[in-house]
Amino acid sequence: MSSLVKSTIIVTILNGVGLCLGFLSNLVIAAKFGAGREMDIYLAATALPLFVTSILSGSLSMTFIPVFAEYRNKDISETWKIVSTFINISVITTSILTFIGIFFANSIMKLLAPGFTGEKIAVSANLLCWLMPTIILAVINELMSSVYYSNNSFVIPLFNKIINPLITMIYVLIFSFSLSTKSLVFASLTAMFIQTLLLGIGFVRNKEFFYSFILKYKHPAVLKIIKLMLPLIVGMIIYRAIPLFDRFIASSLPDGSISYLGYSSKIYFLLTGIITSGISLSLFPLMSKLAAENNIVLLKQNMSKGIRFLFFLSIPITCIFGIYSKEIVQLLFERGAFHNQDTTFTSIALSIYLMALPVASIGTIVAQGYYVLQDTRTPAIIGVLEVFIYIGLAFLLLPLFGFLSIPLTFVCYFYISMINGLIVRKKLGGTGGQKILHSFLQHTLIAVIATIIIFYPICLFSNLIIKNIFIALGFILYLILSKYILKSKESLLIWEKLVVNGLRKIIASKNT
Repeated sequence: MSSLVKSTIIVTILNGVGLCLGFLSNLVIAAKFGAGREMDIYLAATALPLFVTSILSGSLSMTFIPVFAEYRNKDISETWKIVSTFINISVITTSILTFIGIFFANSIMKLLAPGFTGEKIAVSANLLCWLMPTIILAVINELMSSVYYSNNSFVIPLFNKIINPLITMIYVLIFSFSLSTKSLVFASLTAMFIQTLLLGIGFVRNKEFFYSFILKYKHPAVLKIIKLMLPLIVGMIIYRAIPLFDRFIASSLPDGSISYLGYSSKIYFLLTGIITSGISLSLFPLMSKLAAENNIVLLKQNMSKGIRFLFFLSIPITCIFGIYSKEIVQLLFERGAFHNQDTTFTSIALSIYLMALPVASIGTIVAQGYYVLQDTRTPAIIGVLEVFIYIGLAFLLLPLFGFLSIPLTFVCYFYISMINGLIVRKKLGGTGGQKILHSFLQHTLIAVIATIIIFYPICLFSNLIIKNIFIALGFILYLILSKYILKSKESLLIWEKLVVNGLRKIIASKNT
């Protein structure tokens, strides 16, 4: 566990820096564009490219890494033929999809945002034309990044987490007045191109990597990956369409509704990324290796530890951020074009979204459990059923809760998805269920206690910065209570790796 935790912490820190920069860019965007018509149009236009990218990059990375690990143990030269083939197939496939998207942009936006007027459709279609090429770059980047991750190389792929927000902030500050939200589109294109260039240069310079202009689509491994991908893609087309569906029903709601959902979900997914990225990036290659070696016992142990670690990180965020979301949103966003009403609606949506955080976080490892077992059919079938439930529930709640029906449905969706965890557990013959449940209950109790303790001082002070300082202290209090009362392994590991080692380095640097 120590080596896993060490790599997890390194990746989490690197990824966390990028995610924090990404969030800083969102603050700049909020101050410049607020929550209204322009942002609604932009977010509607981004839905399709993000949808296509998530399907292709998700299905590629989740099926490619296990097969890559399997074949690397057999024949290394054949492995790089597989890599080259899939890079080339990705370029061809995404180029075709990009041209189709550009040609039918106006019709696509009419379908995706039926509540938009003619002018809104025209502007969003124009943005979509510029956004479509990002699909090509994003999928290639994801595939090359998967190769890096499989070789325990995380730094170069994570550069994009830093490049993208930096470029976005620069473009918004310089071009927002002349280009409006189109500055965000050009920023995405520029950042992805730079990341592709960096990954490509690193790929060429790494003596362990090899790429060639070949297309061996009949190779057994290529056919195996395609076979694994097909049910996953079919399922993803339906259950990854949730953001498209959200934009579809929100387009007919009052101006700002899409923006409230956009800002609150960005905070939610930022937190999810910080929590899950480190453990998922470091654990998935290890899980793939153990599955390839048929070491099921060690595979189950690592999955169980990973799930408990995610509970330890996600539960206090759900409790503390969920209760004090308005103070957090107000501090972060309420300036410039972002007004008090925007704060209220965004914070309510955020509080609801956060209720799904613990379950959504461990869902990452549950999904990886399917993929390392090379079972893509089961999660696809379950995912399709869950989406139909999601759509029906959203329409049912829409007249009662308006735009809040979407985060409410989102929470229900993830708790229903726990059925996936039960199936994976059965396939593996158990994954430490009692330890996981015990860890969940213990850390929930400690998180609630920490949330209650900071309630009075937050209510006592009116200064917003002081309120948020006490919110931050709530997390420190949670860590202390977990260490000294629960004595949980997760808190002890965090304490040892971050606090103790940090103090040792400080003392050592002073002595030298």
